[in-house]
Amino acid sequence: METNEIMNNEEVMESAAEEIVKKSSGKGVKIAAGIGLAVLAGVIIYRYVGKPMIAKIKAQKEPRVRDKQDADAEFDAAEIESEEI
Repeated sequence: METNEIMNNEEVMESAAEEIVKKSSGKGVKIAAGIGLAVLAGVIIYRYVGKPMIAKIKAQKEPRVRDKQDADAEFDAAEIESEEI
């Protein structure tokens, strides 16, 4: 009787192992698809939202930098003129 019980347990273990493999492989595909969609969404958001915002901020900062450079150049010119006198 023990031999029959062992045989039955092995059959149950084999069928259970097959079911586990089937379920786990499908889960991996779903995870990979989810990661792929997340990356794709990130790229699209960056392209259509991130880049324009960065360009807008840079455009706003550019006149300030240019004004500061002009002011520094005028200060340097005034300083050179005062040294000559």
